Amino acid sequence: MKQTIRIVSLALIVIAVAPVAFAHRYHTSVTRLEYKSEDRVVEITVQTFADDVEAALSKRSGVRNVQLDVDSKTNALLLQYLSSTIVLKNGDDKLEVEWIGMELKGHSVWFYLQAKAPEGLPKATLSNNLLFDLFTDQINIVNVFNNGKKSSLTFKRGDAPKAVP
Repeated sequence: MKQTIRIVSLALIVIAVAPVAFAHRYHTSVTRLEYKSEDRVVEITVQTFADDVEAALSKRSGVRNVQLDVDSKTNALLLQYLSSTIVLKNGDDKLEVEWIGMELKGHSVWFYLQAKAPEGLPKATLSNNLLFDLFTDQINIVNVFNNGKKSSLTFKRGDAPKAVP
């Protein structure tokens, strides 16, 4: 009987400690935003931690333990979340983001999106509030490739939209 209690106690400790052992200490995303003049589209690639996105989707949808997969419901939920947190405007017009796909790589997830921009990005602004609803220390880095120029933007909670260089 004592042996069973010890085993159960040890199992409970392992279950309680395991998520902390695998949790990461920093909260960040890296986004690549590239204007393709020949196609007149903006390609957007977002890399971040899969478990953070799952937590955000669970919080937002009210569904426990949302898992990233190729299910059409999950993809629709992802697109809704991503297009509300990563907002690209050209002047006053919000560019409509389209879902291309997703790729899980270990603990990371990569999202592939695009937006039509027939006029280019002459007056473009960007806000990237991805995961700000979960983490006060979240930092989102955006590498911008526009008209042969490469630049970077950094977003922290509370930042206003920034001009796309």
